[in-house]
Amino acid sequence: MKLGYKTVKLRHKQYTWPEPDLKRNKGETMSNKIKYTTYLAGGMENVKKSEMVNHRDALEAELQSPDLFIYNPLRQEAEKVGSEPGEHIRYVQGLKRGGHWKQFFKEMWAIWFGTINPNTDLIQLLTALRMRRHIDGNVQEEAKYWGDAEAVVRSDFIIVHYPTSVKTVGTNWEMVFAMLFRIPIYLIIPDAPPTDANSTLLFGNMISNQQVNEINVYRSVNDCTKAIREKYKLS
Repeated sequence: MKLGYKTVKLRHKQYTWPEPDLKRNKGETMSNKIKYTTYLAGGMENVKKSEMVNHRDALEAELQSPDLFIYNPLRQEAEKVGSEPGEHIRYVQGLKRGGHWKQFFKEMWAIWFGTINPNTDLIQLLTALRMRRHIDGNVQEEAKYWGDAEAVVRSDFIIVHYPTSVKTVGTNWEMVFAMLFRIPIYLIIPDAPPTDANSTLLFGNMISNQQVNEINVYRSVNDCTKAIREKYKLS
């Protein structure tokens, strides 16, 4: 994809953007398009394994639908670094603690940006990836090449599980990406009323959902998934 004066590699293919006539990939049909895509955001590095897994398992179970592809970074990240889900966090932490910075950067880049060239302008990149979602749509088989950033900007909405006790940076990045592109954020704060949440967190939620009179915040996975099913008419 040509961004400014740069050409970058997305999913092992070269693209030029913008183009006057953007064609679908050869052999691609409407039948393998995903109607909706969502991303499951939440703490991973500084939490117990149960805090990484349980809410994502519950969300996947309650949102099962042929119309929805759920990108679970716990599994996707592990595949990118060749480890079991959860173990990949310890693997990356080990690289950091051992001072293996070159390999640390490589693995973190794969987690966040997949197969994209590390020299790419990130602002132009994220904009282009969002455009590809609108032009080409999403195909589930291609998700293995996505990094977490691409998965977020290709989503129709993201779901954020954010207990007040959790310390996370990655989740904040993901919410900023979503906010910049006005991708709706369904925010779950299970351990406190929304009025106790960080003000900037709630403000970003309002921007993402393009709402000025209310917030899109839930106390439980069940309440959140019920709202999503109703909104997107998931079968």
